[in-house]
Amino acid sequence: MSIAIFGGLGHVGSWVAHDLAARGEDVVIFDAGSGDYAALGLDHLVAVSDRLAFEPVDVLDVHTLFERIRAHHGRIEAIVWGVAVIAGPTFAQRPFRNIQINTVGMLNALEAARIFEIGTFVNLSSGAVYGDLPGGQTEDLPAKATDLYGATKVANEALALQYGETYGIDVRNARLYFVYGPGRMPSRMHPLYRAMFGALEGLRDVASPSGGDQALDWTHVRDTAKGIVALLDARNVSGEAFNISSGVAVNHRNIMQAAERIAGGDHGMSIGPGSYFLRGAPLDISKAKQLLNFTPRFTEIEEGLRDYADWINKQR
Repeated sequence: MSIAIFGGLGHVGSWVAHDLAARGEDVVIFDAGSGDYAALGLDHLVAVSDRLAFEPVDVLDVHTLFERIRAHHGRIEAIVWGVAVIAGPTFAQRPFRNIQINTVGMLNALEAARIFEIGTFVNLSSGAVYGDLPGGQTEDLPAKATDLYGATKVANEALALQYGETYGIDVRNARLYFVYGPGRMPSRMHPLYRAMFGALEGLRDVASPSGGDQALDWTHVRDTAKGIVALLDARNVSGEAFNISSGVAVNHRNIMQAAERIAGGDHGMSIGPGSYFLRGAPLDISKAKQLLNFTPRFTEIEEGLRDYADWINKQR
């Protein structure tokens, strides 16, 4: 049997694929970039490549998606949905396309689960379902979307749960938050991320227009993947949502300064005032700790940054 990961070459999805394959699971990665995954710098997948199969599928191409799922019919026992255009100021520049990818794409995967009788569906949702509610958000709070990205996540959770109830699919929602770490270079990310983490890559003089007065719980990608795998493994949690994050809020300028210290000194980075995202932090992860035995390792940001720096240095 195998597990299908949609978006399995993404930052989070690739680490979920790694962790599952490393323990002996067969993983099928459905990702539009699968045709040339070796060029993506995902070195953590190389050691487990014998457990991986790759399907270069655009999630909006329903015909190909169904055709390639059918090629594995009877062998896929669970789907992890991890495809998403991430939150940020650019999301609203192409709203229809981005909403299609995030929500219609997920519906295509849910429909495949229904037709091909795949029993478990783990939806990688987001703390964006809480909008700008203050920190300490628990999973029983009502949804509040404060941007288009958040609206896709609210919609996805509701649609996935209704598919589950209507067609007998075991649906679980993992509410992830802000992720950093190995597998994604700072230079490939948005301005705030580049300003905070870019010194580790040797970037200089990056300025983010805002975000300096905000503290969010940035979660190391290894911890994020660990929480998702724990949710996939858990029993008797069908229909449940879980916050998966570090559970610790750290000011953005403090992260930037810590990264510069690790990189050897001032790199000319700067972050403007105010908030970059309409979000509160930290998420309350008590439920995940209790029911999933999820305990994040990198709750001290400097420890996580050093691990990230080690990975970046190996890429050079």
